Amino acid sequence: MSKISLRPYQLSDVDDFMQWACNSEVLEYIQLQLWIKPNSSREQAVSYFKKVVVNHPCYQAICLDGRPIGFVVLELLAGKYDYERGRADLSYAIGREYWGRGISSTALRMALSSAFHEFTYLVRIQALVGARNKASERVLQKVGFTKEGVLRHYAVLDDGECLDVSMYSILSTDPILN
Repeated sequence: MSKISLRPYQLSDVDDFMQWACNSEVLEYIQLQLWIKPNSSREQAVSYFKKVVVNHPCYQAICLDGRPIGFVVLELLAGKYDYERGRADLSYAIGREYWGRGISSTALRMALSSAFHEFTYLVRIQALVGARNKASERVLQKVGFTKEGVLRHYAVLDDGECLDVSMYSILSTDPILN
């Protein structure tokens, strides 16, 4: 049985990252399009790693037997309003060849448990999911997230297409499901 783990990304992981992150099917559902595209060069990926990944305190590699196959990111909200300090935004993705194997839900359980223990002030973790990404909605539900509603025309793509997005959340008092 393969071992799933989380760890910080390192610059030396860029080639493994490119193998899964430059896949057009993966990019269809995640926010990396600002930095990474299916035809991105290694230099572009290295730039993304240097600017975003390796210095981010909560950007972790989802690893299978020690090899990065995805990511989970927690953005702690500490905005100009005090009420934001108890919230965090969650993002995650794994390579196309690993979809449907329970890896994402296992990794999210690990990340959530760690986040609520490490950041004791954290009350709520929320995730936005595009309406077309039913598999991601199932992952969140499987872990224990609650669907709060649909944000209509929340995302506007480069071509002008408007997308509905579902808001999910889990609270520090909610059980993280197995």
